[in-house]
Amino acid sequence: MTAMKRDERVLIVEDNPLIAAAIEKAGQRLNLRTDVATDGWDAIEKLQNESYAAIVIDTDLPRHSGYGVLTYLREENGDHLENVILMTSSDQQFTEHLRVIAKTTVVEEIAAAVSSAFEAEE
Repeated sequence: MTAMKRDERVLIVEDNPLIAAAIEKAGQRLNLRTDVATDGWDAIEKLQNESYAAIVIDTDLPRHSGYGVLTYLREENGDHLENVILMTSSDQQFTEHLRVIAKTTVVEEIAAAVSSAFEAEE
């Protein structure tokens, strides 16, 4: 995979520190700046204060679910959620507007999904 040249910011919303760290490391290899939110409310606070080129969200979060974060995003951005990657323990796709990845997916596949989200914009 070719490293991205832009210094983009990505929000990782994941309560498991090992998974969050693995996604962060993959983002660093793509020259992405990453922020981590460990629960839904922390994610919403970060989204209110920062602008993110992409968001990777776990669906099962403490204090406010990933679906709650998606609801917030939809209220703020309408249906423009192209760069949201939803991680779930299920392979079921919830909407055709989101990239949905099973949490058992290897980190390289998550990094590839983030990278392809940026390439689709160009």
